Amino acid sequence: MRLHRFYIAEKIEGKSVTISNRDLIHQWRKVFRYNVGSQVIVFDGSGIECRAVIMKVSPSEAELSILETKDIPAPTKNLWLCLSLIKKDNFELVVQKAVELGVNHIVPILGERSEKKKLNMERLEKIVHEATEQSGRGELMKVYEPTTLPKLFSSGMLPQEKIFFHPEYPPVQDYLSAQTKQYSFAYFIGPEGGFSEEEIELFKKHNVSGFALGPRILRAETAAIVGATLLGMSF
Repeated sequence: MRLHRFYIAEKIEGKSVTISNRDLIHQWRKVFRYNVGSQVIVFDGSGIECRAVIMKVSPSEAELSILETKDIPAPTKNLWLCLSLIKKDNFELVVQKAVELGVNHIVPILGERSEKKKLNMERLEKIVHEATEQSGRGELMKVYEPTTLPKLFSSGMLPQEKIFFHPEYPPVQDYLSAQTKQYSFAYFIGPEGGFSEEEIELFKKHNVSGFALGPRILRAETAAIVGATLLGMSF
């Protein structure tokens, strides 16, 4: 029988773990009808997952006994997606698909043409957890607070290898064919309407090269997903 997989905030150590997430416990009891003796798969975002059995359960707490632990392979790339703020539903779609495609970090960018200025970080965290449960990843993708391009470049947090996508530049295949093994890199996706001239000049100032994803103009959410697919599966 296939066991369902769940993220837990509690660190898994030793042979047992006590869970105090009332929402998760409610889901187990009322939706899945779990009780003492039911088995689940749990992971804490550290790169392992465990098969466990419920030993005690109440509306406020559940105690699990760990039956089996295994390592989950981490993504082979350290991929950063720097995405300009777009409409709420579209941004959330990108977060979900980025988890599935192995993106490690998402940095929301407050650009000149950004469509909105705020994000519900709690909602995005929930999407990350659910997508990680579904996709079988062992570690959680990190979503950062929105920032501007100047602040991001001055922070020094990004890897050295960086590119941005824009339809007026050479095809990305030129970039991919010139690379050998690249482990850590970042890519930038603009909002609907693309990056402004000032933002493109800022990319040039910081030696960030521009490439096109193809002959057609893609929506921002499509470009973000295609970029993750191409860069995550290349090299």
